[in-house]
Amino acid sequence: MAAGGPHLDAVIVGAGQGGLAVSWFLTRLGIGHVVLERSSIASSWRERRWDSFCTVTPNWSIALPGADYAGGDPDGFLTRDELVRHFERWAESFGAPVRCGVEVRRVRRSGAGFEVETDDGNYRARNVVVATGTYQTPHVPPVAERLPRRIGQLAADGYKRPDMLPPGGVMVVGAGQTGCQIAEELHEAGREVWLCVGRAGRLPRRWRGRDCIAWQRDMGYLDRTPDMLEGPEARFRADPHLTGRNGGRTLSLHDFHRRGIRLLGRLTGCDDGRALFDDGLHAEMRFADEFADRITAAFDRHIREHGIDAPPPTPEELAGGPPADGAMPEIRRELDLAAAGIESVVWATGYRYDFSWIKAPVLDGAGYPAAPGGVSACPGLYFSGLNWMTWRKSGILYGVGDDARSVARHLAERCRIYSGSGLMRG
Repeated sequence: MAAGGPHLDAVIVGAGQGGLAVSWFLTRLGIGHVVLERSSIASSWRERRWDSFCTVTPNWSIALPGADYAGGDPDGFLTRDELVRHFERWAESFGAPVRCGVEVRRVRRSGAGFEVETDDGNYRARNVVVATGTYQTPHVPPVAERLPRRIGQLAADGYKRPDMLPPGGVMVVGAGQTGCQIAEELHEAGREVWLCVGRAGRLPRRWRGRDCIAWQRDMGYLDRTPDMLEGPEARFRADPHLTGRNGGRTLSLHDFHRRGIRLLGRLTGCDDGRALFDDGLHAEMRFADEFADRITAAFDRHIREHGIDAPPPTPEELAGGPPADGAMPEIRRELDLAAAGIESVVWATGYRYDFSWIKAPVLDGAGYPAAPGGVSACPGLYFSGLNWMTWRKSGILYGVGDDARSVARHLAERCRIYSGSGLMRG
């Protein structure tokens, strides 16, 4: 659609959970819109997860508008491909007006609305909903350039399966949720794995008979707001160690050490084929332990205060902490990569966001959209599906619908006022 054509009521950028959720509400309200997607529906889930990936939150937490999980395993965890099919069926169920293969390059004010510049021409709309997600581009630190040329390097979002890596040992850099899951899969495939550890907590998969996400839901943890955090940067810290694979399990650095995964501190440099590390390994392992202790203590307090009949923790639920003798892995300050047999590196060092293509004053000091409830200070410009946008749950499958509903209602009212058409009813 070239600029100069008729106005759309809304353009939604992104056909993931945030974009489709808003589209579902707008469709029910009869508001004309289009969803522009540079790749395919649910592309982040489809293209940026590895083959054996499973959701980390249980199936019951898939609470998408018009597409709640309704299968027979609410406490299980969908595989990547099952989740993508769920998204596709959802989009088909309400005829989501998705145009795939259209990349949005810029959004700017134009008259009473917006001009959306794409590689397929320009679109004009009274309203724009940005639903591109928070974690957009993998972050690979500068030290990557100092590694020997013979070593294959891959960002975590490009990793699919162990056999795509060259034979030999693998160093996984970053021990958040993704790094730990990839390191475990590589170890189970028979690879020698070296894991560079950073700061991340550990969650018990289950505690006193229930999944940790269910306890957090009931305790209001998923409804926390950004102002309840110790600082704005806490919105982007690494997710705690956890997995939904094989029915869901606790992931533990102590367990990794016992099983033969070699643990290292943070990678700080590389000199003449020797990787260099800080001495913070033990401190980061203690941080994960203390995180687990705090969260289980909070669960226990909630159980006591509400008189909940919960069984004592099982040995499996208690597993993951330090060994009884307090033994910790050796701290290495350097490693000869060739002597260690390391032939490839997987960078699980997080992602970066970039909203500079939005030409409107809606970003905070960190360059992140300020849009509680998905509504920005720029009339007609909305956001959906972003991490910690309104609540902790804003960026996850369990809570994205709440923000989407807020966006759709506000947008519909704006359309009604703009056109006098009475679109907002009920």
